[in-house]
Amino acid sequence: MAATVLDAFGVGMFVPLSFLFFVLTTELTVAQVGFGSSLATLLSLPVAPLAGALVDRWGARTSLIVNNLLAAAGYLGYLLVDSLVGLVAAMLVVLSAERLYFAAWPGFVADLAEGAELDRWYAFTTAGTNAAAGLGGAAGGLLLGTGWPGAAVAVVAVNAATSVAAAVLLLAPGARPHPRPDSRPKPRPKSGAGRSGPRPGPRAGRSSGSSVPQDAPGWGVLLRERRLLGLLAAQAALGFGWLIPTVVLPVYLVKVAGLPAWVPSTALTLNAVVIVLVQSATTARLVAFSRTRVVGWASALMAGAIAVLALGGGRAWSVFGAVLLFTAGQVLAGPACTAIAATAAPAAARGRFLALVNLAWAVSAISGPLLVGTLIEHHGTLFWSLLAALVAAGGLGFRAVGRRPGSGGDQGAPGVSR
Repeated sequence: MAATVLDAFGVGMFVPLSFLFFVLTTELTVAQVGFGSSLATLLSLPVAPLAGALVDRWGARTSLIVNNLLAAAGYLGYLLVDSLVGLVAAMLVVLSAERLYFAAWPGFVADLAEGAELDRWYAFTTAGTNAAAGLGGAAGGLLLGTGWPGAAVAVVAVNAATSVAAAVLLLAPGARPHPRPDSRPKPRPKSGAGRSGPRPGPRAGRSSGSSVPQDAPGWGVLLRERRLLGLLAAQAALGFGWLIPTVVLPVYLVKVAGLPAWVPSTALTLNAVVIVLVQSATTARLVAFSRTRVVGWASALMAGAIAVLALGGGRAWSVFGAVLLFTAGQVLAGPACTAIAATAAPAAARGRFLALVNLAWAVSAISGPLLVGTLIEHHGTLFWSLLAALVAAGGLGFRAVGRRPGSGGDQGAPGVSR
């Protein structure tokens, strides 16, 4: 947990600058940065299947160590960027590390608990990392607010340093996850019981870096399963909502509304503070509802946030109102989406399915910056309408898949009716 929190602090400092950094420190235009970001994301896609296979072979802990070291190297590369080619190369390293992280982290947590307890673990880690990210965002905002010319570079350097420190902490023996049973009484076993369904075999070997079991299903099994493909499509659409704090708000507020660069950092801090205050308690109260239903509610809140931004014209009430609506959606959807992804596929192929989930997220990561760069300044109505439609489609997709058994979102607390 300490490694995760430390890394989140550095990321929190940098996230508001993730798109703006190259606009502020190079001669690249917003459109060029958007194109370069999308191209780098596209080039990183082949890394995801490899990352999933490596997680299934190495184990989640070792994969997270490699992820942090690779990310640190990429962030240091950001400091050397002076052209579009350099931007794409540096971002490709960081995005490759990201592919490995998202194939490993949900499985690392899933080795700790199962059932509704798994949702609480995701909520706990989400609250902790958002607290750290909020502090990082506040620190980054204060640093940027000083007007110091080297502030943006300092933020990137700190982010790289925290990634290295997180890798060192994960090397400690205490960083190995120890499976914990669900603390609640369980009903008599039957098909589909429990939020995550029956576990198909022991998981201890995964956290210690064992190789893939001989009976692990191949890629073809995952790709032929319609239920899993439906989850991937829904996640791809819903993922556009997560562009709001990292890409949409910074560019919209600074380049369109003409507000100072510290405003997005303040908005991110508000987002993180609210999550820290309400995430765990909210998730505990949502176990009576299916995960897919919760995600559907979340998509409606995110669509509302988009509508407020579109109609508010950059005024303070619209900015902070939209942040609160999006945050509410994020609180609902975060643990639910992660738990669905971590439990939908067989445990022996968890790393590979999580890699496919990461590819689904990459759809928005690839096209999102390009959409922002080409539409938000001159075609705002089209941009906001398209973004809201995608988020709504994602929520509806999760609800449709949730009606199928074994989706990872079928059941909450044992015996609780829907």
